[in-house]
Amino acid sequence: MAAEETMVELKPQPNKKQKTGGEREDERDLLSLLPDDVLLHIMHFMDTDTAVRTSFLSKRWNNLWKCLKTLCFRRRDFNNVVSYNQFIYHVVSQRDTSIRLNRLDLEARIIAQDLLNLVVPLLHSVPHLGIHLDHISSKRFYCLIPQIFASHSLTSLTLALANQCVRRVFKLPHSLELPALKTLNLTNVSFTARDECAEPFSSCLLLNSLVLVRCSLSNPAKVLSISNPNLSRFTMKRYSEVKYKIVLSTPNLTHFAIKSSIFFSEVSSTCDLALLEEANIDITWSDSHAIVHGLLKMLSYAKILALSEYILTVILDVSYFCFVLFSPLVCILKSIFLI
Repeated sequence: MAAEETMVELKPQPNKKQKTGGEREDERDLLSLLPDDVLLHIMHFMDTDTAVRTSFLSKRWNNLWKCLKTLCFRRRDFNNVVSYNQFIYHVVSQRDTSIRLNRLDLEARIIAQDLLNLVVPLLHSVPHLGIHLDHISSKRFYCLIPQIFASHSLTSLTLALANQCVRRVFKLPHSLELPALKTLNLTNVSFTARDECAEPFSSCLLLNSLVLVRCSLSNPAKVLSISNPNLSRFTMKRYSEVKYKIVLSTPNLTHFAIKSSIFFSEVSSTCDLALLEEANIDITWSDSHAIVHGLLKMLSYAKILALSEYILTVILDVSYFCFVLFSPLVCILKSIFLI
């Protein structure tokens, strides 16, 4: 058979219609085809400034940011305070109020009173709240203390004041009535006492993690009682020469850390801390070795100890006494580290 007889005649293909630029753009923008809840989940990983800027992408994105459940306002993302406050006002006033806010993290830098009034309604029902105040905004926020510390929905709270001197003004209530609270971080605040003892955390029955940084006591308090049946983690950082005792009533404590660079005062416990797994003691000085001995005895059930050079020096100076003192620890301690 001739070669030409074996060739298969192919049917001519119709000319494909050339796609317009808009059609090609639609094919490339597959992200915008995703459902709103998926896009909002993606936006959750953006900072709020970037999430709001997505409104410039297309009409599809124009109002999505208004449904964000997390708002995080950072002063460092803006050139000046005016533009920062304007951005907060724009976001808070334009967001969809039918969507419950899950987290609010606000750096209040010279925040105006009218803007503060706009933010106040968000504080009533948000579960996760972080407020970072400067010395001017703290005075305006002080009136909100009763609202913040009487919330039944708050599960985590960070309240930090930038200036240590402000703590003389920023006093917390005798008792923090936060029944749902699980995580609490406080910086540069003052605890109010009844008689000589401040006991602010006993009503926070679900509290699991507590961090106190540069916190003080109002007069005439001499004792800070950390009394809580469920507290598992407690961290305290002190940089003040003001002396006050710390008494732990935390039978379920598993992690304990304390840092003191100026003066370290007495820490004791009303229970044996039998569940303690790890303790980090970073102390640079104490006027009494007996206070250090008492602290180490309190931590005798710890499986892991991280100690500062000063603490190790105290131990070595009285090695025989510590050997007797730590006899229960010999069978329990798994690791010891030098900080």
